[in-house]
Amino acid sequence: MSLRIPAAIIVLAMTASGALAAPTQLYGKSVVVGWTENRMQTTDASPVPQPRTATGQLSVYVSDKGRAFSRVSMSVNTPRGTRSGQRDAVQGEASARSVGFHGNSMTVSAPRGDAGAMMIAVTFDSGFQGCSAHVVTGKSGGAASTHVHSMVTGRTYDFFSVKTSGESCSIQSGNVFGN
Repeated sequence: MSLRIPAAIIVLAMTASGALAAPTQLYGKSVVVGWTENRMQTTDASPVPQPRTATGQLSVYVSDKGRAFSRVSMSVNTPRGTRSGQRDAVQGEASARSVGFHGNSMTVSAPRGDAGAMMIAVTFDSGFQGCSAHVVTGKSGGAASTHVHSMVTGRTYDFFSVKTSGESCSIQSGNVFGN
């Protein structure tokens, strides 16, 4: 976790962002953000932290009523090959993941493990035809690691650091999740 994020800021972002409606220019469209993570974490093979590379993708579909549906997918390279998993969330249905909009930006925030969080900030161009993204992960001050329940393996690992890079962003017409 490359940044230490004060808990109050995370809570504020998570509660405030969910209350803001999606811009009508995004109705019926999907936003897809991709990134790479370089982690130091425990693994199935070792309780001693090991380097792992993972790729993440956030997909958000905004319905024609302005409701946000989201999916986070992760793929992790292991000595045995690439493994993948995903988690879906619907805004307002007791999900800890929060999708919020303000002007030409979208913020997605979610807890990550017992002491961490992830925030994805998307900025849209003036016509909502293109976008850019920034992904930040962090853990609370003083925590050496955060215990994360893996969406890939279903096991719990300790993440000691996560550095994100290579963010990409695109906007597509229609529902990336199908009909």
